[in-house]
Amino acid sequence: MGIHLIIDGYNLIRQSPALRAAEAEAIESGREALLDLLWRYKKVKGHQVTVVFDAWGSREARRQRQTIKGIKVIYSRAGETADEVIRELVRKEGQRAIVVSSDREVQAYAERFGATSISSPEFESRLELALYQDLKGLEEDDLPPQGRGKKLPKKLRRRQARLRKL
Repeated sequence: MGIHLIIDGYNLIRQSPALRAAEAEAIESGREALLDLLWRYKKVKGHQVTVVFDAWGSREARRQRQTIKGIKVIYSRAGETADEVIRELVRKEGQRAIVVSSDREVQAYAERFGATSISSPEFESRLELALYQDLKGLEEDDLPPQGRGKKLPKKLRRRQARLRKL
């Protein structure tokens, strides 16, 4: 049972300077740039990835779902926010989920259900590192060691172990 990344799409786009620039051209360009980046990441890491986009103002009575390059994409229905969809996914996935959002309410909700949460900028940094390592053919052991201090509490050690898989 692997990791299931659940990503707040517009939150990540708007936290990233490169993706925000693509979105400035057209909203579809921002989504396409994000999905392309996540597709490359998925090829390297192999994690299940679901991206949720807010379509709150749409007229769709049902959620729109599609798979693009192996990435599940969900658009919320009219009157529903992406946060609501993410909460539902977190309830289903539990500890298997890693939620990518800088929204503190979403992060707190994920943690209550045993999922791990990570801010959009932190995830983007890890994503870029993974793509760089893949490009250069580096392994995690090839990176400089991180400082060792006092032993962290068990809950934080578990969180770090899950995030290392990113």
